[in-house]
Amino acid sequence: MTIDFRNNRIYHFDENRKLKEHKPFSSSFSHMEILPNGKLLIIEDYFKYENGDISNLYCLNQDFKVEWVLPYVGKNENGLDNYVGFTTNGNRVFADTYSGFRIEIETTFGTIINVIFTK
Repeated sequence: MTIDFRNNRIYHFDENRKLKEHKPFSSSFSHMEILPNGKLLIIEDYFKYENGDISNLYCLNQDFKVEWVLPYVGKNENGLDNYVGFTTNGNRVFADTYSGFRIEIETTFGTIINVIFTK
């Protein structure tokens, strides 16, 4: 797998030498990490992200198919509350929203385990 931040794409060739590629939904890649289960956790730039009700934090499988998109937990004065970053600690993943929510994520199905307001 090749991660090309300059051109905003992730790609690899499968076993049949067919190009598999993923580009951002709306803005640009901000951060990504390979999870212990081999899936790729991606967050797109929150400031420029505009993709309706689909959040900017999502998980891809090894074929670059979307496994899940993390739902929004709230709205701020500008509309939907985009995710600004995430951190991992072993199998635990936490995401933070622009308005100050910290969300713990279950990474198999992308469900929210816990939400804490931090501001």
